[in-house]
Amino acid sequence: MTEENKEKEMTPQERLAYLRERGIFIETSEDRRIKQIKDIMNEKDTDEIDGEEYEDLCFVLVPHDESLPLKELSMKVPKNRSGTGTNGDLLVDELKPFFKALSKKVDMNLFNDQATKTLGSSNDDIQVSQETLQKVAEQGQVETFCLVNPMPSNKFQSVNIYLDEVGMLKRLPLNKRAADFGLKAGFNPPPKFYGDIFLGRVMTKPVLKNVNFKLGVDTSPDAEWIQNATIENLEYQSEMNKLTGQGNHLQPSADGENGVAKSEQDGLFSWTQTDEEIEIIVPIGSEGGKPLTSKEIKGRGLKVKYFPRKLRISFDNRELLCLNLYESVDPDSCTWTLDAGAKVTSLVITCEKNDAMSWPRITA
Repeated sequence: MTEENKEKEMTPQERLAYLRERGIFIETSEDRRIKQIKDIMNEKDTDEIDGEEYEDLCFVLVPHDESLPLKELSMKVPKNRSGTGTNGDLLVDELKPFFKALSKKVDMNLFNDQATKTLGSSNDDIQVSQETLQKVAEQGQVETFCLVNPMPSNKFQSVNIYLDEVGMLKRLPLNKRAADFGLKAGFNPPPKFYGDIFLGRVMTKPVLKNVNFKLGVDTSPDAEWIQNATIENLEYQSEMNKLTGQGNHLQPSADGENGVAKSEQDGLFSWTQTDEEIEIIVPIGSEGGKPLTSKEIKGRGLKVKYFPRKLRISFDNRELLCLNLYESVDPDSCTWTLDAGAKVTSLVITCEKNDAMSWPRITA
């Protein structure tokens, strides 16, 4: 077999290694991404700064794009972190430039929907402006989510997820691998995380400071902290309940869950979901106060077209609805039927999700 034929049969990874072995410089998108992260965070390759000894503190990047691998990163921290300003959770400030550099415009409509849902507020009650939210996004605010709470059994070490505080309002994609870490830590259903996230570890006693979180030993399914997370979190919650006299707080359900339909576009359609399926209900119409019959609707050219990330409905020679879906569905599994109600006949579309998970919204 010739060298040319060998190269054609190689996988992309094998071809990359093959070319690099022959002295050809190739920079992949992953190489550029890691360089961008290092440039953003202004990492320094030195063990001494202004006469003070420094060491590497390791943490892990979990990209939302599942085609990209987890990546171990590091930052320089003083070896002696007992002085003022050198203890505490340093990752919160370290990661701000990352989220700031990747800032996107926030979605005010999505903010209003979430505020109404979680706070019971109407749009008239919301006093936060688009400008204020955008300033928060541009500052690169970092939110922490504790996967494992500090307990004597884990030497008072917590494992945290660090994420963009307004990632959902920026319409960043869901991070499925981050949710999987939450599920393994005993959160069921797991929280939703948006965009790229980071995993790190913090020791809370005798002083609050970051400690290493390593790729491989700490990210594998059989990592010690994962194996003990559920019981340690239950113990922590039990202690907190004793102190506060409160029970567990449940995470609010996502839109369309538990059989509660979410209305969209001023009633143009509504939808419900399970982890496996999504159902979309579109009122077709009525005449003379009576719902149209199935024969009448089909005779007026009802067409439904399915695509992995799009749904298109036309009726009466006009486009009735075009949806760019939040995640992909299996077009071959999509079906529709007509449901004749007392006042209107509705088109009911059922689509099977390609990935079994709850969607935070229906549109991309």
